[in-house]
Amino acid sequence: MQVNNQFCHQIMRTLIFNTVILMTVLGCTPTVHDTPTGTAPDLTTSTKLNFASADEVTAALEERWPLEAINTYCIPERRHNPLYQNLVPDMGVTWEGMLHKNVPTGFDSISWYGTAIDGKLHEYSLNANRGDHFWLLEIGNVESFATQPDVSSDPSEPHFIGDHEK
Repeated sequence: MQVNNQFCHQIMRTLIFNTVILMTVLGCTPTVHDTPTGTAPDLTTSTKLNFASADEVTAALEERWPLEAINTYCIPERRHNPLYQNLVPDMGVTWEGMLHKNVPTGFDSISWYGTAIDGKLHEYSLNANRGDHFWLLEIGNVESFATQPDVSSDPSEPHFIGDHEK
């Protein structure tokens, strides 16, 4: 009887463990049901909210920030004010990527970097550079993908250089 009890407990633990794994895997791809608005393309209902690689983040950011949206945002007045901190990756593993690599963009680079914890995106910073000019397009996290980016922020906000320094 002792052997059968141990065998039953082992099977029960295995079933519970596998159930938890299934629940975790199936729960990692929620969908977005709201219809977004704005100048960036609409998010699809299959947008993953748990990115497991830098390539997945890059692809999602390219969809989120097409060149038209980046060009709308990147005017001289909206250059990043250096008195405001950009993202400091202080935990997890640092991921990075380049957007729109294989097309002429008019920028020296459109890149992102961020942190991943337990193999999933935690937070990111998206940036564009042209010559001596730098734009911080957004700092976000996984939840940021549920809404459209603000591509026409008020240039008088303090985190922008504004029109006084061209």
